[in-house]
Amino acid sequence: MTVAQNPALRSLVCLRCGTHHPVADLPSGCPACLANGTPANVACAYDTDGTSGGVRLPYTVPFTLGEGRTPLLRADLDLDVDLRLKWEGANPTGSHKDRFSALVVARALHAGYRAVAAASSGNAGVSLAAYCGRAGLGCEIAVTDGIPDRVATLMRDLGAHVVTFPDPAARWRHLAAHTRSPTVLPVTNFRLPPVGSSAFGIEGYKSLATEILTDLAGERPDWVVVPASRGDLAWGMYLGFREVCGAGAVPRLCLVEPYPRVSAVLEGADPHGDFPGTTAVMPSLGGNSVALQAVAAVRRSGGRAQVVDDDTVTAETHRLWRTGLPVEPSSAAALVAVADARVSGAIEPGSLVVALATAHGMKGM
Repeated sequence: MTVAQNPALRSLVCLRCGTHHPVADLPSGCPACLANGTPANVACAYDTDGTSGGVRLPYTVPFTLGEGRTPLLRADLDLDVDLRLKWEGANPTGSHKDRFSALVVARALHAGYRAVAAASSGNAGVSLAAYCGRAGLGCEIAVTDGIPDRVATLMRDLGAHVVTFPDPAARWRHLAAHTRSPTVLPVTNFRLPPVGSSAFGIEGYKSLATEILTDLAGERPDWVVVPASRGDLAWGMYLGFREVCGAGAVPRLCLVEPYPRVSAVLEGADPHGDFPGTTAVMPSLGGNSVALQAVAAVRRSGGRAQVVDDDTVTAETHRLWRTGLPVEPSSAAALVAVADARVSGAIEPGSLVVALATAHGMKGM
């Protein structure tokens, strides 16, 4: 299967130090920052700058299963805001991760890899298994012992080799062993402090910006509310809005987290520090570390971070299911964040708000 690289793709640029690197796979992020002990992720850089009327992607003829063009639904929470729900559960495997998978599979095909490897708590693993299977690539997914049996079975049924470890650190060590492989491409983070996932995959989230603006007839949201762990989705959306709207007109991004991480950094904490916390219902938003891309998405958009709690998210998940929206708790967290931000006054009355419902909740059944 052949994919075409965008001829305008010229380098990978570090979001921290601004160093440009040749187009290549840099799973450990910027080599210069890594050597200095300040790991940071890189992003695709193109020949032209500024707005283009649409987002640029690293592959002009990418691999696809029909991801994207998901509906933007009206949501009524009686909060005196114009609230819309971007329903990513409508993607082929039921989550936003399909946008990522399409681009990393394109990268793997273009660069001649035979397989893709990733660490996942669920959605990413299912998505990559499906996309790799369709592309004829091998797929290895590293999971922890606590993964639901149904999710691990889905990955295996889709052809993935699932490797189980007792904790996230062990699966990251396993994934790191692939960094020098000429045949296996690791596409998710395995570093502490983290650097985020593949820069090529993150580019897949840029299309959300175009879709949201199209469905709003060009009106720019005041806020876009994004569930976040290490910020792959939020950073990709920031890049997309920056290309379409210009750097000074990006909607404010609100990152949703189950305990203070980005919010702590915004208040002065060391971004390379440890941020203890647990969540029983939002495993995809877990983790005790912060990637610089998550902080950059908030700061560069003039946004904020919002902490939500398990009990409120569980109640909101049940409410949404009864209204015909079978979202997973990490998606319901976005609506809880909108409500909490309205109560605190962080989101003003009358604001146009888009909340990302990142995945449906049926895979765990």
